[in-house]
Amino acid sequence: MQSAIKPLIRTIVFYVLSVFMVAAVLVAGTFAYDAIRDVIVSRGDLETLRRVQVDVASYRERQAGNLAERLGGATQQPLAAVDRRIGALARELRTNPAQGDFDPYALLRTGPARYAERLASHYETALTRELAAQELAYLQQVRAHLVMIEGRAAAQRELERLHRVHIAIDQAYRQKQLQVAQLGYLDQRRMEIKLLRGPVLNQLLSDVAARRMDEQRAAAACNAQKAALDRMEVPKQLVPFSLDAPALDRAVQPLDALVDELESAVTMHPVSRISGLLLQALPVAAGLLLIALAGKFGLRAFLYFVLAPLVTRRPPVRLDSPVPGQRSGPPEAVSASAASQTIRLRPHEELLVLPRYLQGTPVAAAKTTRWLLHGRPWTSLVSGMVLLTCVRTRTGEEPVVLSAGDGGVGELALVRVPPASALVFQPRALVGLVCDQGAPLLVEQHWRLASLHAWLTLQLRYFVIRGPVILILQGRRGVRVRQADGGHLIRQTATLGFSSDVAYSTRRSAPFLPYLQGQTDLFYDRFEGDHGIYVHDETTDATGKGGRVKRGLEGLTDGVLKVFGL
Repeated sequence: MQSAIKPLIRTIVFYVLSVFMVAAVLVAGTFAYDAIRDVIVSRGDLETLRRVQVDVASYRERQAGNLAERLGGATQQPLAAVDRRIGALARELRTNPAQGDFDPYALLRTGPARYAERLASHYETALTRELAAQELAYLQQVRAHLVMIEGRAAAQRELERLHRVHIAIDQAYRQKQLQVAQLGYLDQRRMEIKLLRGPVLNQLLSDVAARRMDEQRAAAACNAQKAALDRMEVPKQLVPFSLDAPALDRAVQPLDALVDELESAVTMHPVSRISGLLLQALPVAAGLLLIALAGKFGLRAFLYFVLAPLVTRRPPVRLDSPVPGQRSGPPEAVSASAASQTIRLRPHEELLVLPRYLQGTPVAAAKTTRWLLHGRPWTSLVSGMVLLTCVRTRTGEEPVVLSAGDGGVGELALVRVPPASALVFQPRALVGLVCDQGAPLLVEQHWRLASLHAWLTLQLRYFVIRGPVILILQGRRGVRVRQADGGHLIRQTATLGFSSDVAYSTRRSAPFLPYLQGQTDLFYDRFEGDHGIYVHDETTDATGKGGRVKRGLEGLTDGVLKVFGL
């Protein structure tokens, strides 16, 4: 039997729950609205406080500079001028006493238009008072210094006056003594007997005694003044005025604390934290979405079927044009690559090699350290050819042994570059060379910014070395030298060098599926020339040793270095 009460109860419950849901949504919306509004208002207040902080800092710097300039010549001012300034500063500090506790939020009641102005005025007044107090303290030191200087100067002047008086009295005394000395023999004998002197001699003797007493009194006064001057303290050099920066910082510390407090409140507010996380995540999310839309396979397909054919149809890169009849022959391998190589130097030759590749040398050989390649400091740095060992032998019969230092994986090869010939080389493969003693190496740098081959393979700069020279190259499992007949393609990572007059180009790898799976590179190198050669590794690290980290981080670094020919 169907009940009419259940539908009614369900309807009532539904509407009651709907009311509660609507109320909950309204309450949550109100809270969210209030929170967002608080953040917006707080950010506005924070920007206002920051502007006030900047204005106060500018005011402080300006007033401090004026004060330092004003007090720079304080010691040169008269004492009366210093006293007047001290009195004015004392009256100013009494008239404007230090303000007590200050509530910056109380200024909000004055309205937002005057809030920043009143707040800046308050802290500028505090800075003005602190600067006035510092000026008063320094001027008091200046006054004491000037008083000491003037007192000592007055004592010095009095000493000079007494000295002049003593000199005058002493001269009068000496004149009287001279009159006595000029008397005749009888008058001098009469001077010794009181009854025989007479009025004239008595007066002369009285004048001599009076002048002597005056001279003694003047000398005593002069000595007493000199002793008093010596007891007076010699004024020391007054230390130049310097601002008490911590005191100025304390004057505006409440403003800085208010800015920090409000900034922390805005930063830690849930709305700010959520919005900040969203803003940080949006670019990453957009990038991931873009990568997902483009797709790894779509990008590889575009590179393989669109860009690669364009590159292969472009003219090859040729660094030097072949000149018939003016070349001595292409570079050539001196010997097959091996784990070690033996070199016999001629008397006019020298070996420059990285020390770790030098296995054995004759006892009589001369070995020195060469910081850089002669005349090529930049090439030395980018190729790692620094702190080289220079070896010279007396005769061509003394062997020098070199060995590869790649844990048994690498091998060394000697490639001779004749005169009038040149070889493009990878600096990473060069471990040493044999050249004439003291002769600068002819190493050139060639940029190919207009070549599409260069841009898509990121090989924009090429290093070219010109003969005569013998290069010592290291390769993986060996180094092979081939004729550049255009009949072979090799991996770009295996290329170690090629003749400068060959045509260097790239060809698209085939088939497509290995490239799509990341097992092969997009381009292979191709070399064409009548007499040219190219040098490459016997093996390559095709799997990308190091996994995804190497391909992601080191691969990016290697790509950037490859642009500069490294």
